[in-house]
Amino acid sequence: MGITAAVRAIVALIILVVLAGAGWWITGLRADLAVRENNERQLAEAIRQQQEAMRQLQQEQARIAQANAELNGVIRMQNRDLDDMKTRFNTTAKGEPRNFGATAAARPQSAERAVNRGTVNAYRCMEIASGAPLTDAEKAATKPEEINRECPSLANPAYKPGAGR
Repeated sequence: MGITAAVRAIVALIILVVLAGAGWWITGLRADLAVRENNERQLAEAIRQQQEAMRQLQQEQARIAQANAELNGVIRMQNRDLDDMKTRFNTTAKGEPRNFGATAAARPQSAERAVNRGTVNAYRCMEIASGAPLTDAEKAATKPEEINRECPSLANPAYKPGAGR
């Protein structure tokens, strides 16, 4: 019976070691699980932050595209005004070719008035382009005789060529 008691003690010791090892292993698993859960929460938060950043970038891109489209529209209108100014001295109001030098020689006072009016208008265009606010008259101008002919798209936003004639 001495051997069976020793075998029982050894078996009990083995069972005790196995149970202690299993407890230690389960405790390690729980710690690993807690670390993984924490990592998962951090990853979910990082994903949420990235999605928010992407949404903000998309909104910013949309605003930039809109501003770009508006700017391109202004550039088109100003290019039209510039093209109009390039031909102003060489064409009549009806669009027929003319020699401004010959016209100025034949009617100097008329040419002087036209050049002076154009100069005043061009200076006003520069003021507006530099940030000066539009006057109420400039904002309300809709007829050809009311507009600044040097830069109507800049100085007279309500004016639409061909309308009000």
